[in-house]
Amino acid sequence: MPDPRDIRIRSAQSKDASAIARVQVETWQDAYVGILPDRVLLELRAVRSAGLWSNAIAKNRNTDLFQVADWNGEVVGFCQGGPRRQDIAAAGNEAGEIAEIYVLYVDPSFQGLGVGTALMGRVVDGLSLAGFGALVLTVLSENRGGVAFYERLGGSADLPIDCRVMGAQVEETVYRWADIRALQERLARAEG
Repeated sequence: MPDPRDIRIRSAQSKDASAIARVQVETWQDAYVGILPDRVLLELRAVRSAGLWSNAIAKNRNTDLFQVADWNGEVVGFCQGGPRRQDIAAAGNEAGEIAEIYVLYVDPSFQGLGVGTALMGRVVDGLSLAGFGALVLTVLSENRGGVAFYERLGGSADLPIDCRVMGAQVEETVYRWADIRALQERLARAEG
């Protein structure tokens, strides 16, 4: 088992695009079995999404908002956040401008070591410094690991909504933190 002390959280760089794509594919193929159709999971290719991640890194203007977990030079997780997308409605009780975590993926071999908590903590700190006061994110409702993670961090769940992921009909749940500072405190405590 990898030693968590050997994992470094740092800003994503253009050279990380292929590794980020690999982590995304491996995480989906692990977490979404039985949620997404097998054909969708089997057709995922890191090579196809590497260009998209390269573009996302290049467009990212605030390096604090796109972080990777680096273990001995290998990317084993990543997290990206920014302004809330307009398709996620405000609840009305937010402590200011709403940010969103767009993605948080950790290589299945590194899950349970605090990598996701550290990645999310670093991005949430960046969002707070950028002036955001609240946070939202979405997770596939049947992704039990993701749901449990966000609930441990005190996220408030909306009712599930229908969505399509790569042509498959699924449900997703929006998790909310009305005060980003309270989430920062929870993340800091969870990191120890």
